[in-house]
Amino acid sequence: MDSQSDQSEVSATADDTNQVAKEVEGHDAIEDNSQNIIIELTPFQWRVLVTSTSLLVLTVAVGIGIWVESGSSHWRSDPEDFRKFGAEVLTFFRQHDVNDDGALDLTEFEPLAHVLIDVNVSITYDLPVDPDDSVVTVGAHFQPIDLDSMQSVANKNYDLANPDLLPLTALRLWTKPAVELKNFATKYFSLFLSKSNPAIGVPYHITPFSFQPEDEMYDMKYTMLSSNRYHPPRVTGDLIVLHNLLAMFHSSPFINSRFAPQGSLACLRAFNDEWLDISIRIHAEFQLQRPPRQPFWFTPAQFKGRLVISKDLSEIKYFRLYVPSNRRLNVDMEWLKNDPDHTMDVDIGYMKQMELRLTAASRPATYEGYDLRTSLKPETEPYDARLQDIKWTNEVQVDVCERAMELVFYPFKSVPYLNYTEVHQIASEQKKLVHLIALWGALDDQSC
Repeated sequence: MDSQSDQSEVSATADDTNQVAKEVEGHDAIEDNSQNIIIELTPFQWRVLVTSTSLLVLTVAVGIGIWVESGSSHWRSDPEDFRKFGAEVLTFFRQHDVNDDGALDLTEFEPLAHVLIDVNVSITYDLPVDPDDSVVTVGAHFQPIDLDSMQSVANKNYDLANPDLLPLTALRLWTKPAVELKNFATKYFSLFLSKSNPAIGVPYHITPFSFQPEDEMYDMKYTMLSSNRYHPPRVTGDLIVLHNLLAMFHSSPFINSRFAPQGSLACLRAFNDEWLDISIRIHAEFQLQRPPRQPFWFTPAQFKGRLVISKDLSEIKYFRLYVPSNRRLNVDMEWLKNDPDHTMDVDIGYMKQMELRLTAASRPATYEGYDLRTSLKPETEPYDARLQDIKWTNEVQVDVCERAMELVFYPFKSVPYLNYTEVHQIASEQKKLVHLIALWGALDDQSC
């Protein structure tokens, strides 16, 4: 979380604090003193504040209790609680008390628990560029989802006053990337290289997969991650690079999706004495909401990518990471509902572009006395023309790598699935029956 987002969130908290103060006797003086205050905190200070406040909230909810008005489901904070704990604590409690009953049940407490657990270790997501590094500028290209492609919008005619469509507000407002241009040192793209000597055409892991024991039911139960979360878990090491890349789209990327397939793969497609050509496939997702609204999950079908990098990591000629748009539906969306059972609504839709790519080949971070580490280079040259002068010593076709990674993510694909338009001829030639499966989306990506 950068300082700008920290400041905006604290400013919003100050506004909410005024609203809480109005419910308590003697609030006028507090309202006057806090009305226009903006507190600027570092990310570490903000996380410490969240932890301290969270513990106080639990004391308010569990230790001293909250006064609930008789015969009403809406609670008001007791004036004595306000004087003891202050408006910030009560505001924070209200954000997590989704059903507004004056108590946190386990479902409401779960997202707060993730914050408490995650804050125990401080971490920075900075990726410094040293003067002797090479640097690349990555550009984010984003066209928002086509709302008309969603069944929930089509069925409700997208009436913004319809309470059933309120969860889509964050999706509707997401119209551009969070960061349009960002510089990275080329050395950080070692994330996509194998830690051992890879065989050409054989996938290897970028991010760790969830534990998958032999017992199928155990696997089904314990590889699913909670949907009742707001903030991504900590990342360390090379995974910080992947987090920072995906955060160019939205500030809350989850580099491991909640459901299988989880994780990321890469595959060496070609090499020569100087260069490596690597195919990439990533399954990640984004959570768009903030309390008190319920989590809203945005899960692209997949991120497909390609990286052409020198073996010594000093140069990058090509990098592209994108959501394929060749199918009618390519994004899955899920959001928790405010009902007693905390069920989820689900929809799928289509977006035309969600893409990261280099604006140009890598360049020295410093050149003839000029510091280029923070200089953002616009895209000025034909993108695919950069690879025409490379001759590969050994290579396989792109679809060989894509097929190999697909089989790791989806073992069922080892059985051939054919399009309806071609299956009858093949069935006739092989004298086999046709088993027809009709689906809303595709089974071999996460848009279904």
